Order: sequence, then structure tokens, then C-alpha cells
Amino acid sequence: MAAPIPCEAPLIKTSGVRMGPRFAFAPDIRVKSLAVSQFPGTRSVVRPLTTGCKSPAGPFACSRIGWWRRYLAMVKPHPRIILASLSLVSLLATPVLRASATIEERLAALEQKLAALSAENAALREAAKPAKDAPAPVQAGGKESKLLLGGFLHLHAESGSAPDSRFSGINDRFLVRRARVNVRGSFGKDFGFKVESDFGANTLGASTGYRAQLTDLYVEWLAHPEAQIRLGQFKTPFGWEQLMSDTANPFAERSLPNDRLTVSRQIGVMLFGSAAEKRVEYSAGIFNGNGVNNSNNDTDDFLAAARLAATAWSGKFHDKAASWSVGVNAFSDDAPARRTGVGFDTQLQLHPVTLRAEWLANTLDPVTGADVDSDGWSLAALWSLNDQWQLAARYETYDANTATGSNENDTLTLGLNWFIRRNDIAVSLNYLAGDASFGGGDDRFIGRLQLVF
Repeated sequence: MAAPIPCEAPLIKTSGVRMGPRFAFAPDIRVKSLAVSQFPGTRSVVRPLTTGCKSPAGPFACSRIGWWRRYLAMVKPHPRIILASLSLVSLLATPVLRASATIEERLAALEQKLAALSAENAALREAAKPAKDAPAPVQAGGKESKLLLGGFLHLHAESGSAPDSRFSGINDRFLVRRARVNVRGSFGKDFGFKVESDFGANTLGASTGYRAQLTDLYVEWLAHPEAQIRLGQFKTPFGWEQLMSDTANPFAERSLPNDRLTVSRQIGVMLFGSAAEKRVEYSAGIFNGNGVNNSNNDTDDFLAAARLAATAWSGKFHDKAASWSVGVNAFSDDAPARRTGVGFDTQLQLHPVTLRAEWLANTLDPVTGADVDSDGWSLAALWSLNDQWQLAARYETYDANTATGSNENDTLTLGLNWFIRRNDIAVSLNYLAGDASFGGGDDRFIGRLQLVF
């Protein structure tokens, strides 16, 4: 039992004393009766009931603070209670400390990420270029699922005489050889189309005025790769060089045998397709037989043409794609006189060298008179120096009438190609040296600028 507080006031036993707005619990402590005075706006003041306090510590010992200090001095908590209290405080403080450390780590990580993002944004702003104004979009008026607008230009500068009969009477000149604009697209699920017109000369002969001429206009059914149908005006399937795209030709002009012995574009219908993973391709069609941009058929007969081509071998050579292809083709036209043609071609690609050879032959059986046989062949070699420069050479011979042997024309073409941006922008320089029986040896220089858009 705690010792009584030495004050004059009578002692009482209490389990709690209310002091102002707070409660202080002091079980089994004998205290003197206290008087509590509460002043508005001030804290509670505890003072003894009597004016005299005989405590050696003075009147302060009889106040609230005083007896609490004496109580704590007299009461000694058990060590287990102290240990439990410290453990409880440590347990409660640990999550707070951990949370504080975790928050600091997160803030540091966020600051690092923010600094990295700021540096990246600065680099992107430095590298970014001002955006150009977007071109006006081209929109289809129908329900086409795809619509492509394109074309190409062939601009020539020529000097010299006539290496073959196509240049007869042509002086030095500048020439818009081809100026084509085309629209291609697809509609429905399995249909495609192409419309192309040429606004250039589209011929090597002299022309007094350029005019729009339809080159291709057709619709295709493409549901099955093995069997597709094309209807309209397009190239007939005869002659490998004739079927090659104008923009892919490494020479400024096609060979003379190609121009004289093929049947070019016609109006008609064709079945075509591929098999064996496109290693085998075929095409066969019937046409009016009266040439390009001519809807007339002077008889009930049609021109028939067919071609079969195959990739005999494909693989790698010096880590580049390599292949060997062969093709055969033929045509027959019965009106007004019977004309037939056959041809064979082969292509070998062994980087950096490409070899191409083609032989064509025609027979004309007129209504009256003797048959006329004509043939020709060409051999071309290409050497790619790198992705931009290419050397080209071609030798060709054409005999308009093999029976007479007096109409043979031999021509050697040497070329240099500069692919500024692949085939899209290219410059070609050709030198043609001819040995024509009609006019002796002649040569010609041709420079061509190609722009594909």
C-alpha cells in the first residue's frame, strides 16, 4: 500500500479522481480531499482544501502533478510488464518504419523513371522532323476494297543514225517514249481490274502529236490461283521479253525480233494460273487478232495463243537467290491469212550474273503466193556491280525472210544502268551498233530516265 500524502486534509480512499476534463486513475492511493477550481478558458488547477500543506516538498507536492510524480516514484512496474510494453511498441512501430522505407524507395524509382522519360522525349524531339502536309486522299466512288493509282515515265534523249529499221529516218531528238497512268484495284471478294493509258509517243517512229491511247483495260476473276480468268485488252501470252514489264527492262528498247515476231496486246479472254508453289505457270487465250485498240474482228475466226513456263531449278548461289527457268509458247491466227508462231526462252540467274536467251519464229501463209518464214533470237547478259550499278549487253539477230537471206539485221547493245532508287528512279545509257543490210552499219546512243510513281 502506498504511503499517504502528508497533507492536513482528511484522507480518503478512491479509485479515480476527476480533474477537470480528464480522468486520472490511481487505485488504492490515499489522497487528501482536493478542491478543483475550473476557470473558464484555463486549464484545471488542483490545490489542497486547506491553505497549509505540510509536505516537505512544499505545496506543489499536493497538486495533481506532484502526486503523479510521487506515485510513479513509489510504484515500480514488474519487469515483464516493461518488456511486454517495449515489444508491443516495437511491433507497432515496425510496419510504420517499413512503410516509410517502401515509400522512399518508390519515390526514388519514380524519379529515375521520370528522368529517363524526360531524356527520351528530348531525344525524340531532337530527331523528329516537321511533318509535311498530307496529300489529298483518293477515294473510290464505288465499293472497291482496294484502289491504287500509279504510272511511270520514260524520257529519252537520242543521237545517231539507225541501227535497225525501227529508227529509219529518225534524227537526233528528245522523246517522251512512254507516259502512262493506271488505276488498279479489287472489288467483291475475288475480282480485280486495271485501266492504263499512255500519253506519250508509245512508238519509236516519228509522231506529230501525242494523244491518249489505251494500253490495258481488263477485269480478272482471281478466286483460285490454279485457274484465273482475264477479260479485256492486255498482252497476249507469246514472247517472254514482250511479257516483261516496261519498267523492269534493263535495256532502253526491246529487241527487234520481239517487236516483229510477237502479237502484242489484243482484245480477248485468257485463262491463266500456277501450280506446284508457282514453279509452273500457264496461260491460254483467244483474241480478235486485229491488234491493240481495235474492237473489229474481220472474220469469225480468232487468234489463239498459249504459254507454258517452269522453274527448273531454284536455290542459293553466293548466298543470293538463284534459279533457272524455261518457257515455250505458240500462237495461231487464221484470218485473213494464216499466221503461226512458236518460241522458246530460258533465263539463268546466278548472282551477280543473269543470262537470258529467246528464239522466236513466224510463218505467214497468205491467201495467194508463197509462204514467208521469219525468225530471230537474242542473247542478253547482265552483271550487277552492286545494288545501284549494272552492266548490260545484248546481241540479237532478225531475219524477215529466211528464204531470201537478204533481210538479216544484227544489232549489239551495250548498256549501263544506274538505279538511284531501285526501279522507281533509274537512268540508262545504251549504245546500239547495227549491221543492217538495208543501210550498212549504223549506231545510236539512247539515254533514258525512268520515273515510277
